[in-house]
Amino acid sequence: PVVNILGVEELIILPITRNREYLLSLNFYEDVPGGRMARLVLVLDKYNEIMNDITAIKGKKAVVEVSAIKEDMDKLSKIIHIDNRSVTDRIPFYFDIEILKDVDTSQRGVRGFINYVYAYGNPDLSKILNSLQLNVEEIR
Repeated sequence: PVVNILGVEELIILPITRNREYLLSLNFYEDVPGGRMARLVLVLDKYNEIMNDITAIKGKKAVVEVSAIKEDMDKLSKIIHIDNRSVTDRIPFYFDIEILKDVDTSQRGVRGFINYVYAYGNPDLSKILNSLQLNVEEIR
């Protein structure tokens, strides 16, 4: 297979920047009960369905290799409150996505956002939009 599918997940994303159909986003993930770990995720948004708004999605999940995560998280931490973050060089990649109107609050990619909002209020999306750059290299 071209990509190893790890499953299907629901999560809430905060769009940061786009490069063609690829959308770099921030997600808060419940890593421990009550947790709100910030992680970057990459979303394949073929049809530009995701606007510049906090969005709930469901999609197939794989993992991709990236660089400069620590530097990007440092930048984001100066813009919005982030107290726990993932800085690994492998991030979740979501494709075959659908936009959700209702979310499954038992999903950790949803609960982490709920925990964040409970602790700090809704993040100001205007502060993070286009705050990072996204360069994509497709290997065929």
